[in-house]
Amino acid sequence: MRRVLLFVLLLTALLFGVRRAEAQYYTWGSDPPLKWSTIRTPDVRMIYPDTVSELARRTLFYIRAVQPDIAYGFRHGPMRIPFVMHPENFESNGLVMYLPKRVEFLTSPAIDSYSMPWYKQLVAHEYRHAVQYNNLNRGVIRVLSYILGQQGSTIGLLCMPVWAMEGDAVMSETMMSSFGRGLQPSFSMAYRAMGSVGRDHRNIDRWFCGSYRDYIPDHYELGYQICSYAWERYGENVWDRVAWFGSRNPYMLATTRIALEKYYDTNVSRLFRETFDELERFWSSLPEEPDTARPLVELPERNHTEYQWPLALGDTAVLAVKTDLDRVSRFVTVDLRTGREREVAATGLISTRPTLGNGRVWWTEYRRSALFEQRVNSQLCYMNLADGRTRTVGPARRALYPTSTPDALGWVEYAPEGRYTVVVRRNGGEEERFAAPDRTELHGLAWDDRTRAWYVLVTDGSGMWIGRIDAGGLHAVTRGAYITLSDLRASDGRLYYGSIASGKDEAHCYDLTERCEYRLTTSTYGSFDPAPAGDRLLVTTYDRRGYRLASQPADSVRIPVEARRVPLNRVNPPRRRWEVLNLDTVRFAMADSTLQSSDFRAKRYAKVPNLVNVHSWMPLAFNPFSLVEEQSIDLNAGVTLISQNLLSNTEAYASYGWNRSEGSLFNLGVRYYGLGIRFDLDASYGGNQLFYSLGQYNAQTGKYEYQSRPAPDKYYSVGLSATLPFYLQRGYHTRQFSVSARWNYSNGMVADLGKIEWGEGGGITNIQHVGFREGLHQVAFGLGYSDQVRMAHRDFAPRWGYTLSTSYTFNPADRYFSDLILFYGQAYLPGVMRHHSLSVAATYQTSIGGYKFPGGYAPLSYKSTRLIPRGFTSADIVSNNYTACEANYQLPLCYPEGGIGSVIYFKRIRLNVGGDYARFRTPVGGALAWQRIWSVGGDVVFDFNLFRQPASGTSTFTLSCYRPSTGGVWIGGSLGLPF
Repeated sequence: MRRVLLFVLLLTALLFGVRRAEAQYYTWGSDPPLKWSTIRTPDVRMIYPDTVSELARRTLFYIRAVQPDIAYGFRHGPMRIPFVMHPENFESNGLVMYLPKRVEFLTSPAIDSYSMPWYKQLVAHEYRHAVQYNNLNRGVIRVLSYILGQQGSTIGLLCMPVWAMEGDAVMSETMMSSFGRGLQPSFSMAYRAMGSVGRDHRNIDRWFCGSYRDYIPDHYELGYQICSYAWERYGENVWDRVAWFGSRNPYMLATTRIALEKYYDTNVSRLFRETFDELERFWSSLPEEPDTARPLVELPERNHTEYQWPLALGDTAVLAVKTDLDRVSRFVTVDLRTGREREVAATGLISTRPTLGNGRVWWTEYRRSALFEQRVNSQLCYMNLADGRTRTVGPARRALYPTSTPDALGWVEYAPEGRYTVVVRRNGGEEERFAAPDRTELHGLAWDDRTRAWYVLVTDGSGMWIGRIDAGGLHAVTRGAYITLSDLRASDGRLYYGSIASGKDEAHCYDLTERCEYRLTTSTYGSFDPAPAGDRLLVTTYDRRGYRLASQPADSVRIPVEARRVPLNRVNPPRRRWEVLNLDTVRFAMADSTLQSSDFRAKRYAKVPNLVNVHSWMPLAFNPFSLVEEQSIDLNAGVTLISQNLLSNTEAYASYGWNRSEGSLFNLGVRYYGLGIRFDLDASYGGNQLFYSLGQYNAQTGKYEYQSRPAPDKYYSVGLSATLPFYLQRGYHTRQFSVSARWNYSNGMVADLGKIEWGEGGGITNIQHVGFREGLHQVAFGLGYSDQVRMAHRDFAPRWGYTLSTSYTFNPADRYFSDLILFYGQAYLPGVMRHHSLSVAATYQTSIGGYKFPGGYAPLSYKSTRLIPRGFTSADIVSNNYTACEANYQLPLCYPEGGIGSVIYFKRIRLNVGGDYARFRTPVGGALAWQRIWSVGGDVVFDFNLFRQPASGTSTFTLSCYRPSTGGVWIGGSLGLPF
């Protein structure tokens, strides 16, 4: 039974660890302190900061509008679930989670979006997950939810693949819009360029789980293609029956396979191949269209490369952002005469495109705030071309689309309450602000030198359009249409941008004098990032190896574009539409807000009473914090209650357990993050009282003797810690600084060293009468600092980085107890080849003060387990001048990309060769002598995915083999989960 439970827990933990899956066993982090309100309806509950009350009302209106249709194809509707809105995170996303059950909305509209407003996209996609959850939480799974709480419901998520859940949600998003996410030409572009996906005779798990060798489209793109094919092929939503069967038979292995074969005489592998065979036939039937733009660079094989946002540096060079599987994003220049490429500077995670002006490059990057995970800003950055150093503009932390003019710098500013404003800062320092109307999103900014005006890309209920903005407001230049527009730039009376009007992503321009739109490129797969460069046009074009820089004469292609409401649908095979509401037809007006306010009144969301939210329980006693962070499971008979509040700033558990050796055990753990400082409270009661006793070697008897102990009482302890973490993100580098304090008290029995009597021979003459004092206090203070660079897709460790920390631990209530001081440092260095990593670490700890034996040994002292040679434990060392170092060299051995189909997929195998050395002073014959220990060996690390989990669900298994200096062989294994 213990093994079965362990297996279930590990599988569940693996599922929870998928970062972009719907159910996750971790929090998204805490918002900064805000005042919150809530609105209850019979079906949902909105929880939101007061600053976004209008957004909450609007989102609720959309939820209620789609409610009759959101379950299309499933037999059960959406579950009752709370929606929690986070307004201060620019990394737009949405998730549905268990533990506790909720929908998380990051309300900042996505930078790269299509023609439907962001909140409609979120509702159509995330609310569909609530339907899936409700259909999986049936039958046996529902029974498990009574036994285990929401923890039991998560087992149902094993009965429907993650890629199917996301693909079905993308279908919902697509069917509830005029030309939605799944129909965007870029959504299928990678598969179109690859060609023979369905005829891949290797293990097809790579298409589900990702690869370190090649670029693989994500599980959203894969899931949509398979789900839409299955819908067309079988005339119904096949996942309804898969969920129905799986929820009633979860004890069967591979319920998805069994259900597909039972009801549709197919399986996932066959669906995959049929889907891409049909897609390949359709795409092969389309007329070939060569790129009109001439490539400026060649792309390497087996290293998917992406050039973005080319900018002309005179007539001889181009500046662009380059990213590939080996390296993170960086600015590069390409000499157009020689083709030579030069790296200029590495960047952070770029949020909006760069622009060039007055010898500077301007762009924005995502930057997390120092204290709160849910405050992620879009920081204005610049680089002087003369020195290549990147810098930031401190106050501009909510900036988008910076645009430079000869006498000013403009950008779009987004406020958490959902308002966009164009900010123009003159060289003299004066500032103008042009506010966009309510319920509009701005997705681009450009300055035209001929008309001397600012232009923006706008998304609202009518779709996307181009407008001119000034002190008089926002003025339409083009009409709204459900056609995705992107990457707006301007020059000489023309607006340049990307558009999908022709059915592919192409470069377009709008002539402000003629008031006409023209298509400027024709592409095999797509052209992106148009930028005027005198008499030429710079773009990027796509093929299976990535995005390359390309150029063509500015007016070599000039095809008039006919106005239309939706783009041509050229690259998507015909699919039957769902009979559902089109959210593009839904409008939210002030009258709707007034009516809704009268029906569903907002109330204050009291944070303190809602800190405790017990969502799961288990008929066993264990520590869920250790399970998640250390993959450590210590089980006892009993019960565990698990709590997390809906704001994700408080976690707690309480457990009662029993075993024969210790009897009853009570444990409590609480964590709170809501103020930026992390507070941890832990308490325990039960088991046997701990003794910290003396011992010595008796030369007369030839035996080691210990002081006599009284009968133990019940053990109890209580601890409290506070950690202040500063997260200092600076582009390519991420630095962290932390200050911590910890206090713990337990009723341990400590030898009363003040009563020791020494004999002439150096021994303790009254060891059996020394006695004990009850109570052990521990107070510790620590400092930590780290600096690491961003990692590329193929990296498993930072190329450069270091960590430094120190701590001081003491017992304030016992002068005989020695203090402990600790220093630790670690450095990451690049190896001899790319993706090789050398790491070195060293530590020093020693006891200070307290009671010392005549030989100098401190019998009562603390001890750190930091950097103990592998194959040894803390019992093998003494904290007297303990010095240790460690070196590891790790490299990838191979990328097998195979395994047992649909069960386990091995993505990469790594080898680590390591060695450890430590020395310390230990008591020997009444004095202290140096003792040395060491170990050498290696580790084999397997990167793998279970049950076709997506790339974000990659786990690791490490098999270690080391030879300690004491002889023998130490063999160990550890499992690393993806959270």
